[in-house]
Amino acid sequence: MKIWKVSFFITLLALLVTNAFWLYTVIDSGVTYTYQQVTLNEKAKAVEILGALIVKGGNKYTKKDILHILRQVNKNAFIVEEDNLIDAEGVKFIFKNGTLSKVKG
Repeated sequence: MKIWKVSFFITLLALLVTNAFWLYTVIDSGVTYTYQQVTLNEKAKAVEILGALIVKGGNKYTKKDILHILRQVNKNAFIVEEDNLIDAEGVKFIFKNGTLSKVKG
């Protein structure tokens, strides 16, 4: 009977330790996810602010000029060119009437 009691308490202790570990893991994942979302939101806001500055200073540039500048800055960048849009690695340069009108991140 004594072996049964010892094995029961060892199993109970192991169960409690593993549950505490999983609880810590879930809480840690939640905190990490929250900090990642805050950082992502800050990055999006920074891209919007910088985009507004670029649009104010870059009204005189055409789509061809912006594309040329982007290719000079990063020769290996993945750049997609569409009718009124240039997507350079996730940053979208939007054009209206041939001039830069908006930058989105």
